Amino acid sequence: MKTNAITRIIAAAALAAVAMPAFADTQDALLKVDAIKVNRVADELVVALDIDPRSVNPGRDKEVTFSPVVRAAESGDTLALPAIKIAGRNRYYTHLRNKDLPEGTKVYSAGSRETIKYRAEVPFEPWMNRCQIDMKQAVANCCETPATGPETPLARLDYVRPAYDPSFRFVELTGDSAIELSAEGRAFITFVVNRTELKENYMKNPEELEKIYATIRVVQDDPDATITSVSIKGFASPEGSYSNNVRLAMGRTQTLKEIVRKRMALAPEIMHTDYEPEDWQGLIDWLEKNEIANRDAILAIAKSDMEPDPRNEEIRRRYPEQYDYILKNVYPWLRHSDYVVKYRIKAYATVEELLEVYKVTPERMRPVDFQRIAAVYPVGSDKYKEIMLKAVEIHPYDSKSNLNAATIALEAGELAKAGEYLDRAGDSAEAVYTRGVLAGMAGDLDRAMQYFDKAATMGLDVAKEETSKVNGIINRDTVEYLIKPSSKN
Repeated sequence: MKTNAITRIIAAAALAAVAMPAFADTQDALLKVDAIKVNRVADELVVALDIDPRSVNPGRDKEVTFSPVVRAAESGDTLALPAIKIAGRNRYYTHLRNKDLPEGTKVYSAGSRETIKYRAEVPFEPWMNRCQIDMKQAVANCCETPATGPETPLARLDYVRPAYDPSFRFVELTGDSAIELSAEGRAFITFVVNRTELKENYMKNPEELEKIYATIRVVQDDPDATITSVSIKGFASPEGSYSNNVRLAMGRTQTLKEIVRKRMALAPEIMHTDYEPEDWQGLIDWLEKNEIANRDAILAIAKSDMEPDPRNEEIRRRYPEQYDYILKNVYPWLRHSDYVVKYRIKAYATVEELLEVYKVTPERMRPVDFQRIAAVYPVGSDKYKEIMLKAVEIHPYDSKSNLNAATIALEAGELAKAGEYLDRAGDSAEAVYTRGVLAGMAGDLDRAMQYFDKAATMGLDVAKEETSKVNGIINRDTVEYLIKPSSKN
């Protein structure tokens, strides 16, 4: 009876042992690492682990299979990395003898003093920019269904750079040079053939002279404007000898100048003249815009470096029909007088005046004038930006106006437009700083750092803060290790 009782106890214990989970005689989490390194190298994800097999004791007839797995943080994408097995003594030698492991799976002996150098390299996929690497483990012998144990988190990866959040800055516009404007036109004054005297009532001369007078009169009647220069340039057509055309163009321009000066009561010192004996460029422009037989050949002669008289004669000789048409229909329009009236606008004293000018004739405002009315509104407000954009429209080469326009474009996310403005923004510390903002928003943080460092050395303290901000993005930790390496026993 006693023997039978003992037998029943042993049998019950054996049955209980069979029924127990495979992990009952092992630690719950078997993995221990001496070192871990996860890195993105070029287009590959590299996982390196130093595993101490002495920390794993599955039993003589069992083995632990460690299987790293990469899991996306924001999707269902996963990737299993090559597995390794750490086997008890009997199980280890069975594998060596039978050579029964799947290709790529390595087996190590539990309790070995040799450190396992695990390394896996896989193509880096976009979803891996945010992911976690965990170590799955399962224990089994030759016949059991593997018992899955708890997973060991290894590392959390985040290669997605935080968005660069720049500090936008505006500068005060200071350009205060007097505004110089101009009005110009073209008059077709008719002179008696081969003469330089001007008959004011001859043919359409009254109408053509009135064009010049009206332009000057508008400026003279403007209380905010002062005429600084009136220039007249006379042109003659290519027919006739060049020397005679020089005489005619020069003499006729002088005659016209004196008539205009006296009629409009202009000071002699503000009157200026120039002349073009033969308006070949006018002929070229006409030929390029109009169709005519043998046009390209005539155009080639007109553009050639032949002397004026032979050039005109060559067209007449080779293409007489077309020359006759040009002589009657084009050459008369090449006898013209171009005039330019330049005038200076006064500086406006009050903001109230400037606000009125801004509504109607903003082209009369200096950059500093735009600054004065912009100051009425909060910096960066819609109205403030509207005024600054008008300033750069009126003064497209003012560096500070371009700088503020670039900042407005950056705030709107219009990087290409901001770059165009910055090309004309000069090399001040603020301009260098704003180029850094552009580089940062474009994703080139290394270049942004260079600009901010330069702006800081130029004395712009806010650039130091931006350098620190960008440096924090560049040098942030991209890998968070979730397992702590243990020291070897």
